[in-house]
This record gives sequence, C-alpha cells and structure tokens, in this order.
Amino acid sequence: MKYEFLPHARKRMAERTISRKLVIDALRFPTKISSNRQGRQLIKKLYTGKRGVKRLLLVVIEVASDVIIIITVIDTSKVGKYL
Repeated sequence: MKYEFLPHARKRMAERTISRKLVIDALRFPTKISSNRQGRQLIKKLYTGKRGVKRLLLVVIEVASDVIIIITVIDTSKVGKYL
C-alpha cells in the first residue's frame, strides 16, 4: 500500500515533531479505528512518548484504491478523552 501525505498533514507533522515512521506505524498497527459519514477514517495509536509518558496519535485518512491519503495528524496527551 502506498501512502500520500497531504501538505496539511506534512505541516502538522513538522509543527508537532511527529515522524513519518510513527504515522506509518499507527496505520499498520492501530489501537482503534473509527469512521465518519464522509468516508474518512480516524486511526488512533497509543504509544509511549519521551520520558515514558503515554500519548495518543490521531491520524485522519481516506483510502483511495491502492493509496492511503493522510489528511492530518494530531498528537495529544489527553488519552482518556479521545480513546
């Protein structure tokens, strides 16, 4: 499967120092997946960040034939709120 990062997603990753490797890991091994009415999926990945703190990575995607399009990426410490 190919991955296409939209400019908005690349910008958010740079702002939040989120690596491409972490995003792809979330897509391959998600903690939870949900969908919305527009056909987008929300991938949630629980991981351990710096200093051993639990964090949650949220990745909004669309799937188009053989390409996963990454719309945006969010990293949060509010695990209980979103998971």
